[in-house]
Amino acid sequence: MKKRLLYVFFCLAPCWMLSYEVVGADTTVVRDLSHDWYFYDVSRESYFPLVNKASFRGKTLHFDFSPSDFDNSILQVKGEQGYSLFLNNQMIGVIIEDQYYDLDSLKRVYGSEEWHFTIYHKNLDPFGVSTQVVKYSLSDKPLAENPVIIRTRQFHPFYNFVITALILIGAFLAALYNYFPRVLSDFFKVRRAFALRESDENLFKSRPLGQINLLVYLYLSFLAGLVLMLLVYQTGIHVEAGVFNPGSYWDGLWKWLQLSMLIMLWLFVKYLLISNLSSLFRLGGFMISHYFNYIRMSLIIFSLAIVIMVLSYFGFGVFSEEYYSVFVDIVLAFLGLRVAILFFKLLSSASYKTLHLFSYLCGTEVIPFGIILYLGLNQLF
Repeated sequence: MKKRLLYVFFCLAPCWMLSYEVVGADTTVVRDLSHDWYFYDVSRESYFPLVNKASFRGKTLHFDFSPSDFDNSILQVKGEQGYSLFLNNQMIGVIIEDQYYDLDSLKRVYGSEEWHFTIYHKNLDPFGVSTQVVKYSLSDKPLAENPVIIRTRQFHPFYNFVITALILIGAFLAALYNYFPRVLSDFFKVRRAFALRESDENLFKSRPLGQINLLVYLYLSFLAGLVLMLLVYQTGIHVEAGVFNPGSYWDGLWKWLQLSMLIMLWLFVKYLLISNLSSLFRLGGFMISHYFNYIRMSLIIFSLAIVIMVLSYFGFGVFSEEYYSVFVDIVLAFLGLRVAILFFKLLSSASYKTLHLFSYLCGTEVIPFGIILYLGLNQLF
């Protein structure tokens, strides 16, 4: 067994050393193996070629080639997430940044028959992987004193869409703050929003459907829509729903607009629901305050959510599906906390009976939140 391990080590040693030698080598791409990728579809229990990288949700990618077709060549594999690379179902390395494998050395260990490669990662991103066969020649060409290496940017349509959406939302928020600073600051008063007692505030609550408030509702719709798309993409829940699964950059913007308009429609339905039930339960004095606090707490919750998600992914490189699944539970918990706070605010505003108030909140908050909770924890699509 020890002799076998030593034999494998000395055969693969040129592969590892080549990663240092190839820097000064002249290389030519012989074959881009990404065109040969295929994946296993669990639902249809069969292998299919990877045509659309944006719609890929698996954990493994596969490709095959015959090593006898390539002499004096190397396999160049690039990755960013720590991918595991398997050859004929045997792990040969972990891909972090660039790895090079000399094909002639691999032939001595694994033979010259057809090779089957597998790339595995729990949250596999096909846009972060590159597989190529390149030829190299260690010629004594003079190197420039200050060589300039240009790396082509990896094109990821979903995250390019996310960056564009963040810029648009930031511009929208800046415009609101520039023209309506007082109204916007009232909406983002965290202490008053989550206080258990309703306070008398000189707000624009008397006109919930005024022009300024409508712009704030529109901003909230775009913000919540982006948060939902990010959560679905990172956790993999509800990926079958077309509105959460954009196939390209422009398709992502279009579906974000569609989802935002659906949320805006829900805000109008919510207003009608609160207005009618408050009249039915004779709580008309609380109607405007209820809707205002609902919008205000929603703004704060989704604003914190987008900041944490952007920092987690783009700032700290957190790709774990479990992390974002726990984050979904935290967001749902805050939405549930919103229902409890609204109950105490209503209880402190007048001497209503608890059962009377709870019946009102069941129609306006508890039942809608139960539907959201059910959709968030179950994949119905």
